[in-house]
Amino acid sequence: MLELKDIKKSYLVGGNRQQVLKGIDIKFRDNEFTSILGSSGSGKTTLLNIIGGLDKYDSGDLIIDGVSTKSFKDRDWDSYRNYRVGFIFQSYNLIMHQSVLSNVEIALTLSGVSKEERRKRATDALIKVGLKDHVDKKPNQLSGGQMQRVAIARALVNDPEIILADEPTGALDSKTSVQIMDLLKEIAKDKLVIMVTHNPELAKEYSTRIIELKDGVILNDSNPYKKDEKKTSERIINRTSMSLLSALSLSFNNLLTKKGRTFLTAFAGSIGIIGIALILSLTNGVNNYAKSLERDSLSDYPISIERTSYDLFGSLSSSLDEEFKVKKCADGKLCSRDDVVKNRIIDTNKGTIKKNDTRAFKKYIEEHKEIDNYVTKINYGYDVTLQVFNKDYDKVNPSNIANGENLFTELTDDSKYKLIEGSLPKEKNELLIVVGENRQINDSTLYALGLRNKSDLLEDFEKIAKNHRYTVPKKEVSYSDIINKTFKLVLNTDYYIEQGGTFVDYSGNTAYMKNKIDNGLELKIVGIAEDKSLAASKIQYRHDLVEYVISETSKTNIFKRQIENKDINVLTGKAFDGITSSYEQLVKELGIYEFEDPSSISLYPKDYDSKEKIVDYIKTYNDEKKANNENDSVIEYSDLMKSIVGGITQIVNIISVVLIGFVAISLVVSSIMIAIITYISVLERTKEIGILRAIGASKKDVKRVFIAETIIEGFIAGALGILIAFIITLPINVIVKALGNIDNIANLSIVNSAVLIGLSILLNVVAGIKPASMAAKKDPVEALRSE
Repeated sequence: MLELKDIKKSYLVGGNRQQVLKGIDIKFRDNEFTSILGSSGSGKTTLLNIIGGLDKYDSGDLIIDGVSTKSFKDRDWDSYRNYRVGFIFQSYNLIMHQSVLSNVEIALTLSGVSKEERRKRATDALIKVGLKDHVDKKPNQLSGGQMQRVAIARALVNDPEIILADEPTGALDSKTSVQIMDLLKEIAKDKLVIMVTHNPELAKEYSTRIIELKDGVILNDSNPYKKDEKKTSERIINRTSMSLLSALSLSFNNLLTKKGRTFLTAFAGSIGIIGIALILSLTNGVNNYAKSLERDSLSDYPISIERTSYDLFGSLSSSLDEEFKVKKCADGKLCSRDDVVKNRIIDTNKGTIKKNDTRAFKKYIEEHKEIDNYVTKINYGYDVTLQVFNKDYDKVNPSNIANGENLFTELTDDSKYKLIEGSLPKEKNELLIVVGENRQINDSTLYALGLRNKSDLLEDFEKIAKNHRYTVPKKEVSYSDIINKTFKLVLNTDYYIEQGGTFVDYSGNTAYMKNKIDNGLELKIVGIAEDKSLAASKIQYRHDLVEYVISETSKTNIFKRQIENKDINVLTGKAFDGITSSYEQLVKELGIYEFEDPSSISLYPKDYDSKEKIVDYIKTYNDEKKANNENDSVIEYSDLMKSIVGGITQIVNIISVVLIGFVAISLVVSSIMIAIITYISVLERTKEIGILRAIGASKKDVKRVFIAETIIEGFIAGALGILIAFIITLPINVIVKALGNIDNIANLSIVNSAVLIGLSILLNVVAGIKPASMAAKKDPVEALRSE
């Protein structure tokens, strides 16, 4: 039972308070056809809106099944309108961009009814009002009478207890009006139908009760409620809630009615996304290319551990006078900078030099063989400088022509070489000439091979020094001139003879040196190979030769004497003072090396993932040393290629961030535009807001509808931006491939694409929050009156 007790309602009009309802008392039966008559301004529509929960009374009480509504909150009124009330309006109030079926279904959507059940019940309601063949049409494809039938079907679909009809025949012809009134009369057999009308003839013919209003008071009630009876509904009233999917459907259909504007809005919003997508694609491409270089250079740039490593960046950060402690040399004079560096007189607090215990780490590797799973090989370096002489007994390594340059270097990996002539070295005494892509050989190498005279080279150097520019005449050399060329190798310790308990340098004794050279190990060039990445030619030897030199050196007396007593200099018989002489300097000069104490360790990863495993292996070693308080044995490693790539990547990323910052301005502009477009949409859909509120949609539901619209716009803008950016990258990749032979320099990942689309949606949602909130706050009665 529905009861109104002393209901009063007034409006503020032009600064004056106008009383519309002046104390209305009415009780309604559970099933009757009540018509409310009255002239314009009598308050009948206001009364209908209060009964339907669209408008709120100022005082009095609306009682539903004995329950007062004074304490009702917005969500209670929303549920009341959705479950217990059905509205039929004079102007139909259908959502024009939705189908007939969808217009009827929408009330069930708010009730949380499943999709299958919604479709069935909505179809049944349309069949009941005679619209079986029109379910898929849009409202503008129907006649006025048919649209009113759709409104009636929508009012009935949720099986409400009360049907409120506001001038339901006002826009219809006589014949159609009769059909609608017959339908309402049928409905009133088991429901309460309250109709507001100006037509007293229709009211008398069809109504079971007529209430007349004038100036906000009841003048007459033809059949007032007199019995003291109550009928409480057993229906359980749930909270209404529109799902996001339903909100998306409503908004999507609305956007489809404005395809042109939707596309232009999305395109404008996509401009910023296009810019960021292109920047990210180029960033990804450059970084991936840099990483591919790193992968391809695993054999050239292994993980290296040097016995002594230098912090070059630290030493360059300030002047040498600030970086190094100036100490006096043995003669009392100030040491030069070269002396300071040579003697390692360095401020260790600044960390300029780091000493690694390579001996301890080599032992660890030999005891923990799991590293073999991650490396193709492990090279132990010993700073061996070969003492190589040509057939004229001239020492050619280090070169006595080119500033002490080592012409002979160790061969670490021949797999990338292209063999030009001869064969690759297989024995310790076999050598390989390696040239660059232009297949040119350095002058110093030609001299070492006996193919250029020393006097000619010196003359060339003098001309270069004098004129600053000088073109050295080219010399054509055939492969046969190089293959099978031989050299002689002597040991560093061969220069010294023991005399009176010390060892004397005999390198200046010509007869002595010729004898040593003649009896030295013969080295022979067996092949010529090409390495396109090489800038200058070099002569390479196998690691076997290094092991031979160390092994043979260890058999000499000078080696045994120096190793047995590391505190005494075997050349002077005196203790090392650490300033003018040191053990480290002397063993390097004598070429004394121990297999157990390498100067460097190079770890060559099997693949890119293995490199990370090697890093973890080193970290485990360091953690163990720290745990045992052996901090001096903690090692530091270098990964040159990773440092280079990391530097490139960092620079590219910084540039990308700056560019994205500029491009982001367009995103801000597009967000403002979206806010304006959403506001316009709110204005255009004001009546739809009123309809949704009338069928029980809450303020949150209305807000969700417009947020859904921004989600769709954001998605379209983001997807369009990604698509356009992808199309632009196609010619970019073709051009870069043709010019630089680099594949996929512009490469936008799926993750980046998804993030950008998400960003577009987020910005659109944020931009639409304010207009959506405005929509949610609109008065439903005023919204329904809008055109």
